[in-house]
Amino acid sequence: MDHDVGFVEALVAAPAGAALLALLEGRARRDVPAWVVPVDSDRGAVAAAADAVSEVSLGSLLAVAVDAAAFRIGPWIADAPAVLAAAQRCAEDRRAIAEAIAARFGAVLHRPMDPTAQQWWHSGSPAVEVHARPRFRSFDAVYGAGQFTWGGMWTVSDPPAEVHGDLIGAWELEPDPASRWQLPVRPDARVIEVHRPADWVRLVTTYPAIGRPHPEWELPGINQHRSALDALLAIEGQHGARTSIRRHVVPDWAATVCTCRGPASSPPRGT
Repeated sequence: MDHDVGFVEALVAAPAGAALLALLEGRARRDVPAWVVPVDSDRGAVAAAADAVSEVSLGSLLAVAVDAAAFRIGPWIADAPAVLAAAQRCAEDRRAIAEAIAARFGAVLHRPMDPTAQQWWHSGSPAVEVHARPRFRSFDAVYGAGQFTWGGMWTVSDPPAEVHGDLIGAWELEPDPASRWQLPVRPDARVIEVHRPADWVRLVTTYPAIGRPHPEWELPGINQHRSALDALLAIEGQHGARTSIRRHVVPDWAATVCTCRGPASSPPRGT
């Protein structure tokens, strides 16, 4: 069976991908709790996990992926460097799981963004949010280093129900009830899709802006000490941490917007 080799390589190399593969193997093992990231790899468990991928739904896979990225190796998680080091040390041993994911979900994961399936998720009063932050006018107010602008309207492509709870937690939409609003994007809107690191590099080099220092989104984060990175930094080719930043380039969001048109989204409709 043909696999998307590039996708498999990216999944094995990426910190979030390594953590995902580790959690999937952990679910197939009996010697560690299912919620624990294993510190080693077992060949039989890897084979069982790869087989299990053929039975899992996309929503269930995405729920594990969000758990891995947000709550296992996020820079605000105290033991993230140790967890990520364990995951990346064994990532290559879990390649069969990555290949199974590519074989089963490759087509849907690489499907272009559907402008008609966009949703705006919100907690609290949508009316207060919209009036407090006018959209599509000023793009200079940015979050952190400038990863995104508060002047935009951030949507998600109708995720499966199994991942809703994990997304609400990762996006910190608690404790208020979360609502979902249909927000289809106009078909004539200009869309820049980011699937892999190279796409983000292309975006920030085409529309470059120098971002402010913002270490909270990198390892070591605000809950970790530099010495906690030693095991992770010792792994050749790891992508989870760095000790110095020469220049932090983020998108110039105002430059990415086509000013010859109005807002690219239709009025939201509650679901």
